[in-house]
Amino acid sequence: EASVMLRLCASVALLVSLSMSLIALDTDLLRTAGYQLWRSDPSDRMRGWKSATRAVEKMRNDFEAQLGEKLFLIADARDRASEISFYLRDKRAEGPGHPPVYITESQDLVNQFSFWPRYDEFVELKPGTPQPGGEVYTEENGISPFVGRDALFIRAGEKEHVPHNIRAAFQSTEPVGTIEVRRYGKVLRTWQVFLCRNYRTLPL
Repeated sequence: EASVMLRLCASVALLVSLSMSLIALDTDLLRTAGYQLWRSDPSDRMRGWKSATRAVEKMRNDFEAQLGEKLFLIADARDRASEISFYLRDKRAEGPGHPPVYITESQDLVNQFSFWPRYDEFVELKPGTPQPGGEVYTEENGISPFVGRDALFIRAGEKEHVPHNIRAAFQSTEPVGTIEVRRYGKVLRTWQVFLCRNYRTLPL
């Protein structure tokens, strides 16, 4: 009898732990059962990235068709740049080792993006190679391939202005759209997208 009771208790414990694990991994099971979560759902941090990235990609494609040129992408934070890079269908790296999405240029080494190729870097040219426009290099034997190009800057939240290093590096910046991802009536994430025109590098 003791052995039967032990097996019964073990089976019940296994069933309870399995049910709790399923609910923890997929809280939608509770919503399907009609139970509303009044507290913040930790799993929300993992949701909405794909659909938000699809909206960014569509916006990029639309502006490229309108402007007749390729745009590069800049995000305001490492996490956002990483997630957008992962979910982009057309990752379109600008060169070997380049991430599909950059973070805002900075002289500080802030994370792994600081060690990868960046849009503010100069590409070394061989001696005697003329600059675009007919000029010849004197002090700096390099060129930024991003000078004169346009970009989309993506940031979290809804703010009127872009960071200083974006505003100073482009001739103009303007908000062109807000991406909002909702789930069960709750806003999971809000991104604001800016069109940045004519990159010119930050003054040293």
